[in-house]
Order: sequence, then C-alpha cells, then structure tokens
Amino acid sequence: MAAEIWNQFWLSLIPGPRAFALFVGASPFLIWAGWVAYQVHFRGDVTPPQQEKLLRPPGYSLQKKFDDLFDSVLLSLLGASVMLLIAAFSAVCAFQFFQAQQHGMNDALRYILCFGALFVISIVPGVALTLKAFRKTKEAQNTRLGLRGEQAVAEALHELADAGYRTFHDLQPDGTWNIDHVIVGTRGVFVIETKTRRRRPPRREQLKHVVEYDGRVLTFPSGDDTNAIPQAERNANWLTDFLAKKTCEAVPVESIVVIPGWYTESKGNYRVKVMNASYLRTYLRKQPEKIDPQQARRIIAALDDKCRTLEF
Repeated sequence: MAAEIWNQFWLSLIPGPRAFALFVGASPFLIWAGWVAYQVHFRGDVTPPQQEKLLRPPGYSLQKKFDDLFDSVLLSLLGASVMLLIAAFSAVCAFQFFQAQQHGMNDALRYILCFGALFVISIVPGVALTLKAFRKTKEAQNTRLGLRGEQAVAEALHELADAGYRTFHDLQPDGTWNIDHVIVGTRGVFVIETKTRRRRPPRREQLKHVVEYDGRVLTFPSGDDTNAIPQAERNANWLTDFLAKKTCEAVPVESIVVIPGWYTESKGNYRVKVMNASYLRTYLRKQPEKIDPQQARRIIAALDDKCRTLEF
C-alpha cells in the first residue's frame, strides 16, 4: 500500500498540461521581470543628469551595513526555510517507510536510510542558517541604533549653520574606517565621534542615565567603554595630518565624543570632550574665533573634495 502511494506521489510531480500552460502563461511576466532587473542593475550606458558627485550623508556607512545585514537575514531565512522543509519532508517519508517495513514491505530499510541521510544533510545547514539569521538580526539592531545616533548628532550640527559652521559626515580616510562627523568654521575644526548605547539595568551604584568620564574611560551604569577616547584621538590626529598636507598649514583639530540621550559627568577638563547631543550645540556656539576665514575656506574645500564620493 505504501509503495503504491509513493509511486502515485512521484507521478504527480511530472508536469502535466496544466503545469505547462501555467509556465507558458507566466513566461511573459518572467521575461518582463528580467528586463527590469537588467535595466536597473546591469545597464552601464545610462548617463545620470548630474555628473558631480554627492557628499556623503550622515551614517552612510552604517546605512550600507544595515542594508547588507538585512539582505543577509532574508537570504538566511530563505535558505533555512528550504532546508528545514526538505528535512521535514525527509522525516515524514522515512517514518512512512518505517511503518511500511513493519507490514513486511521489501527494501523499505534502504529507503529509510536514504531519507534519514537526506534529513541529516538538510537539517544541519537549516539550523545553521537559522542561527545565522538570529545573529545577523541582533547585529542589524545594533547597527540601526548606531545609525539613529549619528543622525541625531547630525541634526544637532545642522542647526549650527547660522554660527558659521560647515558640517561633513562619514569621512572615509582609506575605506576601512570612518570619521562620523567633522565640523569646520572660524571657531575651529572639530572631529565628532558618536557613541550610541542603550540604557540597561545598572550593575553598579550609578544613575541609569549618567555616564562618568575620567579622561580615558566612559563609565556607563552597565559597563565601561575604553575604546571611544583613543578612537577620537586617532581620528583627530589623522585629520590634523590630512589637512596639513592639503592646505600646507598647521590646523589644530579638537576631539569630541557625543553620546546621544545620556547625561555626562566629566571629572576634569580633558583634551577629548564628552557630551550629549543637546549640549553639543551650546558648546560649539560658545567657542571663540580661532581660524582665519580664508584658512577655514581652504579647509572646507579640502574636506568637500574628500567627502564628495557618491555617484548620482
């Protein structure tokens, strides 16, 4: 009985007239979809209306990373669904042949072993792809949080245009790392590193919305960040050297670490400043004049050339 059901199942998989008619009917749609994909992704002879490249928007690197992670999650879930479906199908078939063997069906054991092997082969990558999707989902959530933090800081910086500042975002020194924001004006050149962090239950006697800063370490209620300050210093040193080569002038660059949504407490007046996005506007507005307007324009021109990399 099981063998007859199995033979009927395989015969049902053979395309009949209806399946062939469905394929013929869907062919125009498939051809149209392929043509659209070719026009959008592969044609290289389409000339954009604007030849000048665009400035990088705030959080551009994180946005690209988030998009890649989102695509990776979708592909992993798709692959996991296919593998787990095959595993479920193999398990059902193996169970059916096991029952058939109990009723004396010949050669059923061979089919049980084949479907059992197919189950193992499909369940392992299915589970692995599922775990990968969960891991990438967590990474995508953290990336989106960082992106929103950079956008919040950019919004605060854009309000400083009336103070004579020009803002640049996502400066790429060599393509492997980036500087979140650079703001330039006669009041100085500032490198801004954004650190966005969720508020978690405190693990020490510290208010849950307060970050303490001792010149080297950012102490959050749920843990420490020892990388933010050295990173901000490295960014400032790189930008100092870059502007000195581009403008042939000494350019002092100051470092600021901005933590959106937190209240910061500094234990001293340190070289690298730490503050939230709200106080950032006040801090930059009260800075004295430090740079000649002509030099500021040369700095802006050098940064504009460096950050204007996006194709239209």
